[in-house]
Amino acid sequence: MKIPGYGGKIIKVNLTEKTAKIEELNEKLAREYIGGLGLATYYFKKIHDDFKFNPLDPNNTLIIASGPFNGGLIPMSTKAILVFKSPLTSIFGASVIGGSFGSYMKWAGADLIIIKGKASNPVYILIDNENIEIKDATKLWGLGAFETEKTLKEQVKGNTSILTIGPAGEKLVKFACVNNDYWRQAGRTGGGAVFGSKNLKAIVIKTDRRQLKYYDLEKLKELTKNLYELMKKHKSIQSYALRGTMGAVEVANVLGFFPTRYWSKVQLDSYEKVSWDAYKEYRKGKMTCIGCPVACHQYVEINHPKYGQIKVSLEYENTFAIAGLCEITDTIAMAYLNMLIDDYGLDTISTGNVIAFAIEAYKRGKIKCEKTLEYGDVNSFIWLLNKIVKREGIGDLLAEGVAKTSEKLGLKDMAIHVKGLEPPGYDPRTLKGMILSYAVSFRGACHLRLMGYHADLMGLGGDRYSTGEEKVDAIIDLENKGILYDSLPICKFGRYIYDWEIMTKLLNAATGFNYEVNELKQIASNIVTMIRVINIKMGVKKEDDYLPPRFLNEEVDYKQKKHIVKQSEMEQMIKTYYRKRGWNENGVPKKKP
Repeated sequence: MKIPGYGGKIIKVNLTEKTAKIEELNEKLAREYIGGLGLATYYFKKIHDDFKFNPLDPNNTLIIASGPFNGGLIPMSTKAILVFKSPLTSIFGASVIGGSFGSYMKWAGADLIIIKGKASNPVYILIDNENIEIKDATKLWGLGAFETEKTLKEQVKGNTSILTIGPAGEKLVKFACVNNDYWRQAGRTGGGAVFGSKNLKAIVIKTDRRQLKYYDLEKLKELTKNLYELMKKHKSIQSYALRGTMGAVEVANVLGFFPTRYWSKVQLDSYEKVSWDAYKEYRKGKMTCIGCPVACHQYVEINHPKYGQIKVSLEYENTFAIAGLCEITDTIAMAYLNMLIDDYGLDTISTGNVIAFAIEAYKRGKIKCEKTLEYGDVNSFIWLLNKIVKREGIGDLLAEGVAKTSEKLGLKDMAIHVKGLEPPGYDPRTLKGMILSYAVSFRGACHLRLMGYHADLMGLGGDRYSTGEEKVDAIIDLENKGILYDSLPICKFGRYIYDWEIMTKLLNAATGFNYEVNELKQIASNIVTMIRVINIKMGVKKEDDYLPPRFLNEEVDYKQKKHIVKQSEMEQMIKTYYRKRGWNENGVPKKKP
C-alpha cells in the first residue's frame, strides 16, 4: 500500500553482480526518519557494521534520497540528497543537489536508490519507472559532465533527469562532484569520486508520471497558497529571485567576511569586477530547479575569442573560491573558470581552496613545477586545474585535497580545512557564528549544516561577533531545521519562511502522520546524534572539532581593526554545544539515537 507523500519504493542496485531489485518502503521508518537525509542515514548505518572501510572500496554504499515534499505542490522542495563515506574526509559524507532529480525520483516512485559494488566496465543506471537496467557507458567515459548529459538525453528519449560525473570523478579526484541539469551540483565531500570508484558514469531516470498521493490534498493546497504569498512579499527571497546568490559578493566584501588571497584578507580589491552587476550585458535570463518559483540561478552566456562559448550559472561560492581565494578578477575569465570546473565535475569550493593553497606552497618553495604559480594568473589556474583533473605531476597530490597535500608538504599549520573539508566563503574571524559551524559540522568546514552565517547576519542570538549561549542556541535550532530541510527536502533558502509550525502542518497534510512540532525537533536532533555516532565509529574525536590554527593565530584587518578567533570563545562555544546536544565533554552522545 502506498504511503501518502512517498513514492513507496527503495531501489537497490549491486553493480558487481549487475542486479537491481525493488523493495517497499516501511511506513514506520518513513515516519521515524521522514526521508531524504534522515532515511538515507538510517539505511547507511543499518547496512554497514564496520565503518573503517576505504571510501573508494566497492562496499562503500552510495545512497540517493528523495523526500515527502519532492515533486508536487510545495515550493522550493526540489532537492535530492546523496549519502556515502567521503573520499575527501574519510568520515560521513553528504551532499545536496538541486535541479530536477529529486522530483523525478518521486515521480518514478523511488524514495531511495541504494548502490553497492563496482561494475567491471563503465556503466550508467537507467530507471524507467519499474524497469531498471545497468547499461554500458564505455563511450561516455572521458566526456565532460555537460557532454555526458547531452548525449544521454539524446540516447534516452522522453522526459529524463540525469546525474553525471565528469573526468574528475573518473580519475578519483577526492573532491569530484555530481552534476544534474548541467549547472546543479552535489558539490561537497567527493560524491563524484564515489561514482567513479564504482565505474558509474551516470544515473538516468525516465518517467512521464506526475501524479502523487497526499493525505489531505485540499489542506496542502491551502497551505502552499499561503506560502507563495509569503514568498512574494519576503525581501530576502525576492533578492534571491532578482540576483541569486551573486548578490552576496557585494555584501560579503562590504561587511568584510569575503575570504581572499587564501584566507589572508576579508575583502577583495576590485570585487566589483566579479559582482553580479559586472555581468549585466551577458545575462540571458534566469534558470530554476524544477517547480521552484524563486528561480535563483543566474545564467550568463559570453562568446569570447579566447575562451569560446561560455555558458554558466553564476553563484556566490564559485565567485569566492575563484575570485576571492585566487584573486581572479577578470570578469570573463571568472565565468569561464566557473564553467570549466563544472564541466570537469569538481567541487568549486574545494577547487579554489586547493589552487590557492598550491600558490602559497609554491611561494614558500614547497612545490616545484615548470609553471610559475601566482595569484590573479588565469593561465596558471587553468594549468593547475588540468593537472588535477588528469592527476598528472603535482596535480596527482593536489587531487587529494588540502589536508592530505599539506601533510605531505609539511604545511599543516598553513592549511585551511576542518576534518579534511575546505571551507566555503565565510571568514569566522568576522562572522563568529561560523566558529561553531565549521568546528562541529558533521561533514567538516560547512556553511549549510549549522548555518551560523545566517544567525550572524540576521541577528539571531546576538550580533555577528557574539559567541555566547544565546548564539549557540540559535545555531542549534538552525542545525535542527537544516536536518529537517534536507529530509523533507526543502532548499535552505526557504529558511526565511519555513519555520517549525509551517513544516509540521505541511508534513501532516502530505503524510497524515500527525506530528507535533516538538516531535519533529526531536527527530531532527536524533538524526544529528545518529550521524555523530557514525562519525565517531569512523574515527572522529573531540580534537577534530577545531578550527585551523591560522584562524586563531593570524589576524585580519577590517574597518581599521584586527580580528581573530580567540581560543577561549571557540572552546566555550563547543563545550556549550556538546552540553545542549546531550553529549559528554568529549563530544560523545550519552544516549544512542
